Amino acid sequence: MTTLNSTQQAAVSAASGPVLVLAGAGSGKTRVIIERMAWLVEEEGVSPRSLLALTFTNKAASEMRTRFARRLGVETVPAFIGTFHSFGLWVLRREAETLNLSPNFTIFDDSDQLSLMKRLVKDLPKSFLAVSPRDALRFISQIKQVEPYPNWSDPAESLEEKSFRELWARYHDALKACSALDFDDLTALTAHLFSTSPDACERYRRRFAHVLVDEYQDTNRSQYVIARSLGLDSNLFVVGDEDQSIYSWRGADINNILDFVKDFPRAQAFRLEENYRSTQKILDAANAVVANNVNRLGKTLFTRQQEGEAVRLFSAESAEEEAAFIAEDYLRRQLPAGGTAVFYRAHALARLLEEALRERHIPYVVVGGIKFYSRREIKDLLAYLRLAANPQDDESLRRVLNVPVRGIGNTTRERLEEYARLRSQPLLQVLRECEFDETLPARARSAALEFVEIIDFLAHQAKNHPLAALVEKLIDRIGYRDYVRKSDEKEFQNRIEIVDEFVISCRQYDAGKSGGLEGFLQDLALQADADQWDAASGTVTLMTCHSAKGLEFDHVYLLGMEEDLFPMVRFDDDEEDMEEERRLCYVAMTRARKTLTLTYSQSRMVYGVSHNRRAPSRFLKEAGLHRLKAVDYSGREKTGVKADTPVPTAAAAPAEVELRNGMAVRHARFGRGIVLYTKGAGERLQARIRFDTGRVAMLLVAKAPLEILAKK
Repeated sequence: MTTLNSTQQAAVSAASGPVLVLAGAGSGKTRVIIERMAWLVEEEGVSPRSLLALTFTNKAASEMRTRFARRLGVETVPAFIGTFHSFGLWVLRREAETLNLSPNFTIFDDSDQLSLMKRLVKDLPKSFLAVSPRDALRFISQIKQVEPYPNWSDPAESLEEKSFRELWARYHDALKACSALDFDDLTALTAHLFSTSPDACERYRRRFAHVLVDEYQDTNRSQYVIARSLGLDSNLFVVGDEDQSIYSWRGADINNILDFVKDFPRAQAFRLEENYRSTQKILDAANAVVANNVNRLGKTLFTRQQEGEAVRLFSAESAEEEAAFIAEDYLRRQLPAGGTAVFYRAHALARLLEEALRERHIPYVVVGGIKFYSRREIKDLLAYLRLAANPQDDESLRRVLNVPVRGIGNTTRERLEEYARLRSQPLLQVLRECEFDETLPARARSAALEFVEIIDFLAHQAKNHPLAALVEKLIDRIGYRDYVRKSDEKEFQNRIEIVDEFVISCRQYDAGKSGGLEGFLQDLALQADADQWDAASGTVTLMTCHSAKGLEFDHVYLLGMEEDLFPMVRFDDDEEDMEEERRLCYVAMTRARKTLTLTYSQSRMVYGVSHNRRAPSRFLKEAGLHRLKAVDYSGREKTGVKADTPVPTAAAAPAEVELRNGMAVRHARFGRGIVLYTKGAGERLQARIRFDTGRVAMLLVAKAPLEILAKK
């Protein structure tokens, strides 16, 4: 602890009881958590087994485990250090009987959920309104964070909500039939267990006398309940930064950290304000932006790194020029590929940048693009493996019942599904019994038995074979490489390489872990986008500002700094959303260690419409134009530009749509909604809209990305 600063030392050695550590960006929060656990073990005699440390990504948890073991001078420690979701999974496996769950339940990922929901929406009776499957899943996720078993006592407020409620019931019936949970269930059901079963909660309180939570500002309702339930009579040590709360759209509640002292009146609070990452010039600009927020506990970052370049600002005439500038500037400055990143507010902004990088043969990686494990070939093989681990997984069976083609058409599949529904049996069990069902074609009966034999073979082999060997046996047994070759003659080589890469990844898993098939599927289900990023990739990294959270780079470009893009939309009546946009900007800026370059374009195609009078983001002015160095296309500082030049503001684009009460519209960010009423006219026209997610917002129509879907 001798190398910790005085505030860090005070936090690490704080007396027992609830502790809140407000840790600014780059202030060494992970180190404080590691040292706190080490202090408890070495100074207080606490058994590592009684420590529970929770965070949000597998990468962060893995780093924490490694650093803690190294700090204690051992190879492994028995403390539970993992994500909220991995902890929830660990609890639910042990408490499955209490919650009436099968202990070998499957975890559905995003694509599994979407596939299931598409089928459910398609099967809705005509008396229900057709809704977007993604909107239905969003509705379910938001409700589930608060109550996993909602009681719909009040009537639905709209036809959309009526459909969502019906889909809720059908969705969870389907999950139960498949013996499956979705990702939200892992924390929602754990929170429900702790809230409704005092005995179960007490068992885990006795096990974990010390609970430590990283990134506390990102906790949603269910995660808050887990932490509070376990920490109520224990020693709860939370570390977070309200200025980095950027996930309200997925349920995170900034009030969890703002109200910590209210929730725990005996809490001690510490502020970590010394930054060990960025230069002071970068911090000054970032501090100036976030200081405009009201909902914050307050801190001002400082660093001993007083040297460094001023934050640069480039104004492009077009989005194409903006992308070209970043690519040329990267080459001109000879920046290290692995230490350079480009952030943007939305994935759509990456296309032109990718083209500019490809033209100049600059290697890059897009974080949050198509994930390796989401590719068709991998999903096929995983479906077989998941079915071998959980014979009740009907969704996996539907995916591969006729992959490769084995003579089971849609008509036969639909008849089998009907049998399964009438008998309340999993599809695989129906296939086992169809040998003597002469109502089915002989070829289909034979193919069904062959399929059952494959699954039984895999289940048997999984008991005593490593994962890679199991996958190789699967590929050979079903002739998957030949299937790929015959089904896609043009792209078969790339697809075969993906299959081979999957086998390699399985070998790597075998070399590092001993969990076998079940452990592999469990680890895979808990992966997040950020877990896939490799710091040693040696390529320029492209990612959204949200994905950049928790990472750092020597050199950062932040593009699209324009009104309606960043901040994403002009919120006239929703200051909370504007504050979150501002926090997101602060997060993006504080990822930079050495240099930060901000760019914007005076014209850009947005949502399919060309805009030639783009307004620079208000965040540029808030950062302080006197702190920004304007540069031209060649990267040289512009001459004759005064430091106090105001950020130009473009006149609002005229409203080209006529909105009326009752119209159905779609917003690029918030989804589908109904216009409640409008006021004003022309450039000042505003509309209050109730979105299907429950959000109600007043939007300036000329600025909001709205699409009219239907008139009342």
